[in-house]
Amino acid sequence: MEETMPYYLVAHCEPSVPRETVEARWARLSEEKRASWLRTWHNLDVGKRYCWWEAANKEILEQIFQEHQITWEKITEVQLTTPAEWVSRED
Repeated sequence: MEETMPYYLVAHCEPSVPRETVEARWARLSEEKRASWLRTWHNLDVGKRYCWWEAANKEILEQIFQEHQITWEKITEVQLTTPAEWVSRED
């Protein structure tokens, strides 16, 4: 079985950063090799973003964000589950 890297959910709150700046960062982050950006939930009108990453550790993400001058509120290691895993489950 192939071992996967941990997942992280990163909360960003940058209400004063223009949409164009955020979108330019996304273009650069999509090419990042040290970690994999998987998905982002966002409301750019209020400056909130929640980004899902796969990375070897939290420190790599901190380094990437610092290099791209991206602030973050919190980086949390998370695990994934889906409704399909729980349908008709008997414990």
